[in-house]
Amino acid sequence: MMKTFLKDNVVVWIWLALAIFIELFSICFTNCSPYLTAPFYYILILSLCVLALTLMKSKRLKVIFTSIFLVVQIALCIGFVILYNTNGTVFDFSMINQRSDAFGMLKGISINLLQIIILLSILTLYIVGSCIYLKKCKQNGTLKSNNKKAYKIGAGVLCAFMCVSMVVTPVVDGVMTSKQGYENKLYNDNYSKYQSLGITANAIYEMVSGLFASKVDISDIDTIANYLYGNSDESSYQADKLLPTSQFNGISAGNNLIMIMVESFDWYVLKWYDAETIASIYPNICKFMGDSIVFDSYYTREKTDTSENNALLGSNPTGKYLNYDFAENEYPYALANMFKHEYPNVTANAYHQNRGEYYNREVSYRSLGFDDYYDIDDMEEFGVENTWDGHTWQFSEFTQDSKVMEHMVQQMFPTDEQFMTYWLTFSMHGFYGERETFSNFVYEDEVTNKSYENGYYGYFDELGVFPQGESEQDDWLRNYAAALKDFDIALGIMLDYLEANNLLENTTIVLYSDHCTYYNNLMSFGKHIDDVYNSELYRIPCMIYDQKLVDAYVDAYGDSCYKNLIGNDVDNSYKFVTVSKFVNTVDLIPTIFDLFGIKAWNNLYLGNSMFIEDVESIIYSRSYGIFVTDELICYSVNNLLYTCDGFTDADLDDFIARAENHLKKQEILDKIFYSDYFAEYEYIYP
Repeated sequence: MMKTFLKDNVVVWIWLALAIFIELFSICFTNCSPYLTAPFYYILILSLCVLALTLMKSKRLKVIFTSIFLVVQIALCIGFVILYNTNGTVFDFSMINQRSDAFGMLKGISINLLQIIILLSILTLYIVGSCIYLKKCKQNGTLKSNNKKAYKIGAGVLCAFMCVSMVVTPVVDGVMTSKQGYENKLYNDNYSKYQSLGITANAIYEMVSGLFASKVDISDIDTIANYLYGNSDESSYQADKLLPTSQFNGISAGNNLIMIMVESFDWYVLKWYDAETIASIYPNICKFMGDSIVFDSYYTREKTDTSENNALLGSNPTGKYLNYDFAENEYPYALANMFKHEYPNVTANAYHQNRGEYYNREVSYRSLGFDDYYDIDDMEEFGVENTWDGHTWQFSEFTQDSKVMEHMVQQMFPTDEQFMTYWLTFSMHGFYGERETFSNFVYEDEVTNKSYENGYYGYFDELGVFPQGESEQDDWLRNYAAALKDFDIALGIMLDYLEANNLLENTTIVLYSDHCTYYNNLMSFGKHIDDVYNSELYRIPCMIYDQKLVDAYVDAYGDSCYKNLIGNDVDNSYKFVTVSKFVNTVDLIPTIFDLFGIKAWNNLYLGNSMFIEDVESIIYSRSYGIFVTDELICYSVNNLLYTCDGFTDADLDDFIARAENHLKKQEILDKIFYSDYFAEYEYIYP
């Protein structure tokens, strides 16, 4: 009887084998090995499908449904491999909120033709073979099985197997979940979600858990006050709960604050030629670096929204997105809110030449304390031309940074009041196709005092730099270098305006990158690093301009703080004041608080002041689920993906201590996010 059952369901067994192959084959395109470390959900899904299919007596129905299952699985695998290869992201439920934003990034996606060709070939062969099979069954009169006894036995076996799967899977998941509680994330045999569950099971798991499950327990939020303040009584809070400060504490008090998050700003372009050539191509960036403190061990492994929220709030939620799920929360401890509390008359505005609904910034930025958020629609009233509105097919023609600064500079930096200005640039956003906005004008260069037809490209050609190459990577580099040139011009306009209006002396400027150039995988080409698990890929620029701070820092450290940072020549005359301590985006808020003398609660922020020696933070990426420092990359201490040369057990112990502290804070911060804690509980200002 069982033999008859197996023979009648040959289509199901072929589909099952193909489904397993497709899954294991596809995860190989996401830097995974062809096996699952936690296959329980995938086994359960397959069990349910097999049971449903075998209960169908019609072979035609079996073929129809197995074909549908294959189409869905192949679509998921191809789609999520494209997502991963485009920006390194693994699918999670909160991405559903970003579905409207995704349409702005359809050009330049990373398609793996090998995967698509093989999967579509499998689907085609299966459908053709199934049609031939059905034709033979029709000729033999066996399109439908009438052997009820065989089906009862087979269905019974499958039901038993499915029941075991349904019992085992939640139990195993419970064990896995308990092991993945915050601090324990550090010690699990963790892998990427695709390596653990597979692409299909992860998609289904995220949809089900996202719709019906909360990932954070907020039943004990009444205990948070003691964790934050040491005591909920304002008169008796513990001073050791405050953010620690450095020797430069309060040096910038009373200054204006400008923060510029430079989209996809990376080091390698500034090292492509000798230092003198680089200084002539990018004079404003190099001058700014020369007048600033440069953090040459600043790293990020995040996407734009996470980097900006880390910089503006000092943390991000796990499992959900601040900009969508918690956009209207109360954030009294956000940078802009704290700055306005310290300086009640300050004006705090944010600017970005994209649509306001992108990442829901028009809502979330007001919750983060900004008085106004100026998007491209607002900027058009000041004369900024919108060359990319997010709804057209001109995906690469991002509105230029230079045009924004040219038309918005007076609005962004008022001369008659203290201000806090936050600007997200746009020119260097990927993808890196050739752009008309960089070529359809005559470029007037202030260094050479010459005019160049064909814009920045003509300028490059005249100088013999960043030429069109024989490969796509060469052309992407050329376009990216042109985008950096546009930002250089914008920076020059800003600095000239601030100097002309006597604002530089009393202004602190924090300039940092949100992430490396992962679009088109340009970072690997630019840095000559093929291994995605290498910390050097994620080392990017960050610098702070502040005349009083730089003078004090040089007085404290002397010649030892100078370092060559631009050019590919070993010895050059361009040396910059440098801090080599490992830092990342969560360290920006504590640093600003330190410089401006603003007291804040330590446990509300994941980072530390960049000027406190021997105290370093870590990166635990909400987008990629990995730990990153300048010395290692890992999913857990049991799954080290990268360690630098000379990495020791003492270095590992130091990382573990920092990671445990980070995760302990993250657990409390998640409770604050998920409960909207400060909507119910008053925030106590130190």
